[in-house]
Amino acid sequence: MKTNPFLEYILYDVLSDMGAVTFLPMMGGYVLYFEGKVFALVSGEEFYLKGNKELASWYESRGGKRFTYTKNNKEAYLYYFSVPVSIYEDRDALTEWVDISLVAAEKKK
Repeated sequence: MKTNPFLEYILYDVLSDMGAVTFLPMMGGYVLYFEGKVFALVSGEEFYLKGNKELASWYESRGGKRFTYTKNNKEAYLYYFSVPVSIYEDRDALTEWVDISLVAAEKKK
C-alpha cells in the first residue's frame, strides 16, 4: 500500500511504542487503527488524534486544532485534533494524548 514519508514517521517513530498500528488510505489522507479501532488521522503533514465533544476543550487548551474540511462550500469539522510537534518527542505527553484518543475511540457515538 502506498504511503508517504510523514505517515511513515508517525507510524515507525512517533507511535513506535504502541506496537501494531494499522492504516488505510481515506479522503486523501490515512486513517490509523489500534486494535481495530480508529484513533487517529494523518492528513498532509498533520497528525490528528480522535476526540469528542467533551474532550474538545482538553485538546484545544493544549494547542490542538480541530480537523476541518470543506463540504458543500461550507467549513465542516470532525472531532479529531492536531498534535503539536512538541508532543511528538515528549513520550510522557504523547502517551497521555494517545491514551485519551483511545478512550474516545472506545466510546459509542
